[in-house]
Amino acid sequence: MGTDQSVRCEVPYFPAAGVGFGLMWIVGLVYVGLQGPSHPGYPWDLLVFFGLLLLTVCGGLIRSRHVVRAVEFTESQVRLERRADVRTVHIANVRAVWIEHTGDTASGYQETSLRLEWRGGSKSVVCYHDPALGQALLRLLPSHVAVKERWDQLREPSTG
Repeated sequence: MGTDQSVRCEVPYFPAAGVGFGLMWIVGLVYVGLQGPSHPGYPWDLLVFFGLLLLTVCGGLIRSRHVVRAVEFTESQVRLERRADVRTVHIANVRAVWIEHTGDTASGYQETSLRLEWRGGSKSVVCYHDPALGQALLRLLPSHVAVKERWDQLREPSTG
């Protein structure tokens, strides 16, 4: 195996919490705006809601820079890529990689959860489904790294 071998796992990112809080503040702004200037404390209520909306947007932007976007395995290291930086863990420190495939009966397997354990830390991410990930990591990583793969039983799709 050459030194240029690597396995990459892409992570989908959707800031659900930020969107939820943002919508909550927008609804609050609309409510306060519809009450009109005749409401006592009107400008202050509007200012508070606008400030909270602004804080939510800024917090979401800052957080999105520190969310893992991709995990790349090579023979010598594991790279956790974020927008803001890249964290590298030397392969000698990696103890285990846990892989779990999940999905539902209507769509099949859709997600691959990945948990990395190394000396002094761990990280869990949910990647796009990759059925070959476990076998590729078994071939790539040294024998001291335990690679455990589990295929969950497909569940019924949620209606809601």
